[in-house]
Amino acid sequence: MFRIPAFYKFDTTFEEATATMKAHGRGDLLEGMQAMERVWVEHCMSYDCATPRFADDSAFYDCYEAEVNAFNVIFETMQPLFA
Repeated sequence: MFRIPAFYKFDTTFEEATATMKAHGRGDLLEGMQAMERVWVEHCMSYDCATPRFADDSAFYDCYEAEVNAFNVIFETMQPLFA
């Protein structure tokens, strides 16, 4: 799950979150979730680079606000299935 700053948090339904993640994953929900994790890891790893992908976490959340909120809704909804 993403620790989203309050400024970037918003409520979304599971259906809206699923549509957002499927769009991010080119029609595949799981690919969308995995792609979002990859984007975050790449962002974190780029801190030490001469040309970071985003200037800071705020810039990341500004760009991926809908996707991280959708990710969290899907993750929270599906988590009991794996407990």
